Amino acid sequence: MDHWPYSVRKQLIDSIHSRWKRIDWDRRFPWWRRPSKVHILMYAEGSSIRFDGGSFGGLTYVKSLLESRSYAYVDFQITTVHRDGDSSATIKEARKLTDLNLNDYDQVWFFGIGSTPELEPAEVTALQAFMAAPKFGGVLVTGDHASLGRSIAGQVPRAGQMRLYPAPPSSPPTWNTTLVEGADADTAYEFIEQSDDRPQRIRLKRYPLFPSTVFRRRSRPHQVFCGPDGPITLLPDHQHEGEAIAPNVAAGDAMWPTKNGYQEKPEVIAWGRIKDPTASKAGQEIGVVSAYNGHSVDVGRILADSTWHHWFDINLTGENPSGEYAGFDATPAGQAALKVIDAYFLNCGVWLSPPARQSEMRNFGWWSIIWDAAIVEIDFRSPAYWIGQEALGVLGRRAPQCTMIQWILDIPIVAERLPPWEWERLFEKFRLIELPLEEYIAGGIITELARNVGLTSPRSKPPERAPEDSVLNKLLEAGAKQGLEQLGKDLEIDMKLLDTLRQRKVL
Repeated sequence: MDHWPYSVRKQLIDSIHSRWKRIDWDRRFPWWRRPSKVHILMYAEGSSIRFDGGSFGGLTYVKSLLESRSYAYVDFQITTVHRDGDSSATIKEARKLTDLNLNDYDQVWFFGIGSTPELEPAEVTALQAFMAAPKFGGVLVTGDHASLGRSIAGQVPRAGQMRLYPAPPSSPPTWNTTLVEGADADTAYEFIEQSDDRPQRIRLKRYPLFPSTVFRRRSRPHQVFCGPDGPITLLPDHQHEGEAIAPNVAAGDAMWPTKNGYQEKPEVIAWGRIKDPTASKAGQEIGVVSAYNGHSVDVGRILADSTWHHWFDINLTGENPSGEYAGFDATPAGQAALKVIDAYFLNCGVWLSPPARQSEMRNFGWWSIIWDAAIVEIDFRSPAYWIGQEALGVLGRRAPQCTMIQWILDIPIVAERLPPWEWERLFEKFRLIELPLEEYIAGGIITELARNVGLTSPRSKPPERAPEDSVLNKLLEAGAKQGLEQLGKDLEIDMKLLDTLRQRKVL
C-alpha cells in the first residue's frame, strides 16, 4: 500500500512546482532543444528501507522532485529496484544487480541498511564495467551510523572507500549527531527533531571560480553545493550520521586511475557540526559529503553521503502531518530551507551524469539563451568580454553559476587547453593578471551561435527547431576557440602597454 494517498502526493508535487516556478518549457519554448534524459537507478536493500513507506517514510519526495524537471535542461527518468523486493518499486520483484542491464542507466544510487557485504563478485564486476569507459556511470553511496549501508555500498569500486566503516555508533555520547535544537526546549537534541523545519548548517569546501589565479579572490563551492540562489549551506539534520571521508590514495594505486601523470583523488566537499553539548565531539566537524571527479581520468564520478537520512521522507516531509514535526514544507521558514536543499538533490543528479549527458545539458543551456531579450539586442561588434558578460548573465538565470562555468570548462578545446593538471601552473603564471577567461569564451560562443542561426537584429525570428548536437558541438568549439584567440590578442596588447609604461618608468 502506498504511503502517500493520491491527494497528498498531488499536494506534494504542486508544492514542488510552486517552489521552483515550474513552467511548461516545451509549450512556451518549442524551438529549444529537448532536455537531456538522465536515467537513474535507485537501488535499495533491507526491510526498513522502502521507496514509499517503511520505517523512514521512503524516498517519495526526492523522487518526485527529480521527476519535476525543476532544472529545464535535464529530464530525470527514475527506476526503483529493491534487492529484497518492494511493492512500491518500479520493478517489484527482488533483483540483484546482475539481473539488470546496468547500461540502461546513467547512474546508480545505493540506499542499503545492512552491515555485512552482500554483493556477489559478478555484481562488483558489473559495477566496475559500468563505471569505466565508455559508460562512465555515476554512483551515489549512502548509509548511516556504524556500518549501516555497507551491505551494498561498501563493495562499490572506489565508492566503498569514501564512507567510514564503522562510523561512530547510534548511541551517546560518541555519536555523530548533527541535530539542531528545535523550538521545544524540552525535546532539545532528541531524535524526533530531525523531522522539524530546522536544518543543519554545513561548511563547504571552496574553489577558485575559474582556473586562473586572480579568481582565488572569487571562490565557489563544489558544483554539487552550488544552487541557483547561491551556495547550498543547509542539509537535513540527524541524530547519528555516518561519515563521509577522503581515503588516502597511494600513487600508482590501480583502483584510483591516473591519466597523463595526473591522479584524481577523492575529497570531502562539505562538513556538518556536532552541536549537542552532551556529545563527546561537541563543536567538532564531520564530513557529510565526499566527491570523486572520475571524468578527469576516464571513469565515472562518485558522491558519498554520510547518511541516507538527508534523503528520506521522515527528514524532509516529517514524522506527522501536523505540528512542529511535519517537516520543512509545513512552515514558510521550512519551505525556504527546502528550496535550498532541493538544489542539492538536483545537483547530485546533474553532476553524476556521464560526459555524454553533460554535453546534452550544456548544449541545451547555451542554445536556450540565444533568443533571450538581453541577447537579441546585443551589438555583436562590442568587445568579446562584454558580450560574454551579457551571455553569462542570462545563462546564470537558467542554471547555477558553478554548472554554468562547467559548461565552459567541459567544451573539448577548453578542457584540452585547461586540464586540471595545468591549473596550478596557470595560477603561478597569471598571479597578478585579471584573466576573465569565462567572459571571453562565453562571448566567442554566443557570437558564433548568433552568426550561424541568423540572429542579425531584434526582429530576427527563432528557428522552428534546434540544430542537432553534432552541429551545436562544432559551433561551441568554434566559439570557444574564437574567444580564447581574442583573449590572447588582448593580452598581447596589454603586455606591450605594460612594457612601455615600465620603459618610461611610469611603473
